[in-house]
Amino acid sequence: MFIELVKGVALLLALCFLHGFNIRLWRHRPLVGQAFSGLIFGGICVVGMLTPVVLMPGVIFDARSVVLSMAGLFGGPLVACIAAAMAATGRLWLGGTGAEVGLMVIALCTVMGLLYREARARAKVGVRPVPLAVFGLLLHLAVIAVFQLLPPEVVQRVNHTLALPFLLTFPPATVALGLLLHDVEERMATEHALVGTAARLNAIAHAIPDVLLVLDAQGRYVEVISPDDSTLSASAPELIGKRLHEVLPAQQADRFMALIRETLASGQTHTIEYEMLTLSGRRQFEGRTQPLGVQVGGQAAVVFLARDITKRNQVESALRESELRFRSLLRNIPSISVQGYLEDGTTSYWNMASEHLYGYTAEEALGANLLDLIIPPPMREAVRSNVQHMFKTGEVIPACELQLQRKDGSPVDVFSSHAYIQVPGHPPEMFCIDIDISGRKAAEDEARYLAFYDALTQLPNRRLLVDRLQQVLVNGARSGLTTAVLFVDLDNFKTLNDTRGHEVGDLLLKEVAQRLRGCVREQDTVARLGGDEFVVVLQNLSSDATEAAAQTRTLGELILAQLRQPYELAGHEHHFSASIGATLLRHHRDSVDEVLKQADMAMYRAKDAGRNTLRFFDPDMQQAVNRRALLETELHNGLRQAQFLLLYQPQVDSQGHITGAEALVRWRHPVHGMVSPAEFIPLAEESGLILPLGHWVMETALRQQARWRQEPGFARLSLAINVSARQFLQEDFVAQVLALLQSTGADPAQIKLELTESLLLDNVDSVIATMQALKTHGLGFSLDDFGTGYSSLSYLKRLPLDQIKIDQGFVRDVLLDPSDAAIARSIIGLAGSLGLDVIAEGVETTEHHQFLLSHGCQTFQGYLFGRPLALEDFERQVRQVRQAA
Repeated sequence: MFIELVKGVALLLALCFLHGFNIRLWRHRPLVGQAFSGLIFGGICVVGMLTPVVLMPGVIFDARSVVLSMAGLFGGPLVACIAAAMAATGRLWLGGTGAEVGLMVIALCTVMGLLYREARARAKVGVRPVPLAVFGLLLHLAVIAVFQLLPPEVVQRVNHTLALPFLLTFPPATVALGLLLHDVEERMATEHALVGTAARLNAIAHAIPDVLLVLDAQGRYVEVISPDDSTLSASAPELIGKRLHEVLPAQQADRFMALIRETLASGQTHTIEYEMLTLSGRRQFEGRTQPLGVQVGGQAAVVFLARDITKRNQVESALRESELRFRSLLRNIPSISVQGYLEDGTTSYWNMASEHLYGYTAEEALGANLLDLIIPPPMREAVRSNVQHMFKTGEVIPACELQLQRKDGSPVDVFSSHAYIQVPGHPPEMFCIDIDISGRKAAEDEARYLAFYDALTQLPNRRLLVDRLQQVLVNGARSGLTTAVLFVDLDNFKTLNDTRGHEVGDLLLKEVAQRLRGCVREQDTVARLGGDEFVVVLQNLSSDATEAAAQTRTLGELILAQLRQPYELAGHEHHFSASIGATLLRHHRDSVDEVLKQADMAMYRAKDAGRNTLRFFDPDMQQAVNRRALLETELHNGLRQAQFLLLYQPQVDSQGHITGAEALVRWRHPVHGMVSPAEFIPLAEESGLILPLGHWVMETALRQQARWRQEPGFARLSLAINVSARQFLQEDFVAQVLALLQSTGADPAQIKLELTESLLLDNVDSVIATMQALKTHGLGFSLDDFGTGYSSLSYLKRLPLDQIKIDQGFVRDVLLDPSDAAIARSIIGLAGSLGLDVIAEGVETTEHHQFLLSHGCQTFQGYLFGRPLALEDFERQVRQVRQAA
């Protein structure tokens, strides 16, 4: 019986061979292969049943359980069903007592094989020895269990005689057959994968346009793959089996053999460029070698990939030649500057025209930054922004006229256009193409100059004068400031021309033009109408007509004085004078011709008055100017003759107690009586007399405070002294004040210097330094007329002030105008927040006093508490107030 079972195992081995052969035979027709596999599995079952172990008539045992279960596991439903059908047919044909049980065994084995296949497909179990052994044991235990359905006498014999050999033989056979079939399956899968890989590699190799060679270590052609033979030295069939030295020149073959040996020795990829005679002529190639990794015919081999680069080299050569021609053209073009720049502004190209235009050699320019080379500082930020935008968006900067700078810092006018170039593999570049237009600009400037300027004196001519006067009329009407026009005519100029000639006359005119320019401000205009006639336009004079006339008269007198100075002309000294006519443009309603006519008429009035003088077009204005000139003379006399005096206006606290006074200067004119400060203070400022007048006020007030210092009832009174901006800004002002304090003996702690906000229009840092220097010696400071100035709020926190004075203009209408009331409250609050005292001037009624008091103001000055008083009257009022208290 055991021998019969071993025969069954032999059938199983035959099954493996036949199954593997069938799969390979029908690998391209899998469905046919499955059908034949079913026939093979079924045939083996039938053969096994033809030589079975016969336990008794009609009861047979064979290897069908192993075959059918493996048919289900490895063949699938189609193979299993065909095999089961053949096995069932064979068993029915054999017949006998155990036929029904045999059919049940066939069905059981087929189903269990398919169930194993499903479990394997779901990755719950694999095809390995242990799972196969367990499956074989369970399968054959189930078969023995089915055998229990046979007749009792057969079952008893099966259990005693066949069960143990059956279990010892067929489960191992199941394992062996499963492993063999699994090996066949894996081999077929590997073979299928290799076939697919080989097919893909072959397709890829034939798809690439390059030549692919396999060469062994002896230089023999093992395989040649090429899209056509035109790139080979011979046809592919002719090359196979030949060595390099049989096909190529010896020197070239030696070079390839060295490359093969180096590649095999290093195991790395190597490249080579070479030229070779092919069937299509001489071609250039780029070769790449890689070790094959397996031996071919017992020899190590390399894969050689050759790419035809003939066209590429030709294109590159053409591009290089084209670029060389282009760069040579750009380099040597004489009149067009071409520069190249990278994104960060680094210079990458600089032709010879750029060297001539900007003064930098190519060695100096290359690598330097665009902004540092030729861009003037005021333009650098705009240029940087435009360049960044161009590189970011590719939008080219529009062409335009620019004024750039040379190496020596001199300006140069160019017409500049731009190009944005981006070559693959290289950083983008900006090219600037600049054309020098300095000559054209100079010609335009000269033509413009000749159109608007006098060729002899270089002064504006009548055309430019008219244009500027039109602008002045428009601007003056908007600003409200006064403009003056002076018509200057030389006296006796014709005599000089007749006696000395026009050449000397021209020398005089040029000297007069130079002197006139030296007399006026930068904003003013000096023009020549023709001959010996000149016009001076003075802008931005005072909005007050009288003061503007005085300013005009002052400048006119300066011009007359300068023109009276001797002239050195062609070796001879000459003396000349001029007559000046002046007109003021106050309402700016007159036309330019009317204005010039008025000035001309005034000039003839000056001629009629004896020449060498100035006359105004308006007789009333001339009278006002004369009176102002007389007043200035009398102001000098007033200082010399002690016509000035100080009045003292009381300053009181919230209880009405006098805490101090403000010293106010007055002019007691012997003829006109008391002259208003509003009339003589501006005149003193303009003429410079404010300095001696201010010094007198300071000295007089300090001496008075020193006398009060000796009296108990007056020692604690503070004294406020007004200081003009011109006086305060003197370089030695601190030294003057300290000298006066020492000479008079005044108490600096009781002195308060009142400054106006106009002081802040000048050097604020210098003002602060002066204030701090005086404050260290005990003097205090008050800001007068606060709120009427310009920028006090900007500097208020920096100024070392002690007090803010609310201007009387706000106080006067504090009960009528909500805006003035709001301003007054704001000033009081601002002073409190800054820790400053606040005093209100111009307090005239009880209602004013109560309003200010209710909003926090503690110190007052005005007619309600006392007018400016003479010294005796002020001291009397102080004593009366103290006695009443």
